[in-house]
Amino acid sequence: MIKINWSLGVCAAMALAVTGLSTGSASAATQPTPQTKVAWQAAMAHVREPGRGCYRASYPTLAWHAVKCEAAPKVPFIPAPPSRSATHTGRETIGDGQDYSAQVPGLVSQATGTFRNVSPGITVQGQFLGSGPEVANGFSLQLNSQFFTGSPACSGSSDPSDCQAWQQFIYAYEGSTTSYIFMQYWLIGYDATCPSGWETYSTSATTDDCYLSSNAAAVSTLTASQLATLQFSGSATSGGNDGVSLSVGWGQATTVTASDSTVDLAAYWNTAEWGLFGDGGGGEAYFGANTWLEPQTAFTASSGSSAPTCVSEGFTGETNNLSLTTTRKLGHEPSPTMASEQTNGTTGTASCAVAG
Repeated sequence: MIKINWSLGVCAAMALAVTGLSTGSASAATQPTPQTKVAWQAAMAHVREPGRGCYRASYPTLAWHAVKCEAAPKVPFIPAPPSRSATHTGRETIGDGQDYSAQVPGLVSQATGTFRNVSPGITVQGQFLGSGPEVANGFSLQLNSQFFTGSPACSGSSDPSDCQAWQQFIYAYEGSTTSYIFMQYWLIGYDATCPSGWETYSTSATTDDCYLSSNAAAVSTLTASQLATLQFSGSATSGGNDGVSLSVGWGQATTVTASDSTVDLAAYWNTAEWGLFGDGGGGEAYFGANTWLEPQTAFTASSGSSAPTCVSEGFTGETNNLSLTTTRKLGHEPSPTMASEQTNGTTGTASCAVAG
C-alpha cells in the first residue's frame, strides 16, 4: 500500500512561518506574507481571534475577519459509556470508547489534529446527522476532551460528584456544499432538570445527560481527498474564550470562539481524542476497502515539550469502520505529538507513538 506522508513539509513550513509571528491579528497582518499555502496554514494557527464570535481568513492574509454565526445542527454527538475501557484485543472498530487518546502531564491550552499516511483515493460515506441513507463524505471530525468531574456547570445536578462534564470541538457534515464547525458541551449523569438552554439526552430510563452547542460557522464541505491537507484545532483559555478552528489546503481558515465558563474546560483539560467518526447520533463513518489513516494530535500545554502518554480510551459514541494497528515511531515533531495508525486492511498489533 502506497501512503502519503506530509509531516516533513508541514514541520518545515511551521518553522519558517511561525518564527517571530505576533499572536494579535492586527500586528500579524503586518508580518511578511507566507510564500506557500502550507506556510500560511501553519502561521494562522498562531493568530489570535479578535474576540467571541465567528471569523474567517483567506490566503495570504494573516488576519481574522468577522463572519455571520449560524445555529449549530440540532443533533447530539453522543458520549461513549463512561464505564467502557478499550482493550485493543481482536479487531474492534474505532469509536464508542475504543481508541487511543493522548494525555499530557499538565493542562492543554491547544490541541491540533491532522491526518498523515492517508491512502491515495480514500473515500468515506455515512448517514446525514446519524440517520437516513449513506451519503458521500457524510462524516464528522471530532477533537474531544476527556470526561471530567468538578465543573461548576454540574452544581445543579442530582449529585455533583457523579456528574461529568465533557467538551467537543466538531466539524459536522450538513450537505454536499456547506457544513459547520462548532463546540458541543455535555453534562453526563446530570439526572435533574437540565440548565436553561440545554437539551436533555436520555441514556436509560433512569439516567439523563444534558448537552448544549455553541454558535457555528459555515464552512465548505470537506471531501475525503482533503483529509491530508487539513488542520483542526481546539483551544481553551481560563477566564477567556475557547475556540474551534478548521483550516484546509486550498487556503481558507474558519474559527468559532465562545466563553470557557460554559464548563470551565481550561481548568481540567489534559486528554484529547482526535479522529473521523460518524456524523452524530451514534452513527458510523464507512471508509472504502483497504484504507489507511494516521490521526496525529499535537499539543500546546503547561507541561511544555514533555511527550504525551497514550491512553487506551476513547470518548465519543460515534464510530468508523477502521481498526487500530501498528504505528511507526515518530520522527522530529515541532510540539508534543501522539499518532495512531488505523486501517480496515490487514492489521498488526495495535500500538501508538508519541514524541516530545
